[in-house]
Amino acid sequence: MLSLLSALVLGTLFALPAAAQNTKISLGYPPAPDFLPAFVAKEKGFFDKRRLDVTMNRIALGSNIPAAMVSGDLQIGMGSATVLFDTAEAGLGLVAIAGAARFPDKTPNFSVVARAGLKISGARDLEGKKVGVPGVRNIADVLFRKWMLQKGASPAKVTYVEASFPQMRDMLKGGTVDAVVAIDPFRSRMLGDGTGFKVADYIAELGKNILATFWMAKGDWASANPQVIRAFREALAEAVAYIEKNPEECRKIEQKYIGLTSPIWPVFSVALDPRDLEFYASISKELGMTRKPVDVSRLVLK
Repeated sequence: MLSLLSALVLGTLFALPAAAQNTKISLGYPPAPDFLPAFVAKEKGFFDKRRLDVTMNRIALGSNIPAAMVSGDLQIGMGSATVLFDTAEAGLGLVAIAGAARFPDKTPNFSVVARAGLKISGARDLEGKKVGVPGVRNIADVLFRKWMLQKGASPAKVTYVEASFPQMRDMLKGGTVDAVVAIDPFRSRMLGDGTGFKVADYIAELGKNILATFWMAKGDWASANPQVIRAFREALAEAVAYIEKNPEECRKIEQKYIGLTSPIWPVFSVALDPRDLEFYASISKELGMTRKPVDVSRLVLK
């Protein structure tokens, strides 16, 4: 009888960990304020209480994240529309699972910044110049090209140089590039110390409520883990609400994860709709960056 009871107890003990086990997630992000809700969710335990064991991995260039996801080094990573389109064309099977941030309308946080001393006042003056972008075909790059077209300039006459946001100030100051497309807080530092001057808030000139970034995962992994995806979204939503109520505390968290604090934050939003991607699909087609039509409905996990 005792041995039977012991066997039952042992069986129960061995069964429990599987039910209570946390899901390990390796998450990749570039150094930008867009991802503050994820930082806050990590620091305040919003992931932990939903049994998500999240490891945060800072990656200098967002363009390197998809490869890390396909290899299995990351389960969730920062995404943007253009990156998602490229991975779809390559058949990599990534999908958007949650929103991260949108570009603010009233207080723009993204600008074209030119090196001090240069005579650049608009898009046409950038023809023939070297412009630093945080990854070729990155949304900052694609939207810059669209802005050039909208202003009657030729984006094809610009030389594009890949530069992570933290590198931009030194590259601008050293003359490696003539201008950069920069987000706060990196933009504010360059403007504040005289390294450069603002040419235009180019993204704000293209429209309102434009999706900036989101989180993505491999489609098969996301489909196999619906509870994990739901918990991830809930943790981000709780973090967004926490940021609104505790901005000063959250600036310290931002400092920890990206090394700077932003005077202007993007609009944090977990919501994501296929229509958000249609805007980029149209631009990508206009710029000749996609070889075939993009079915955005297949790229957003419901």
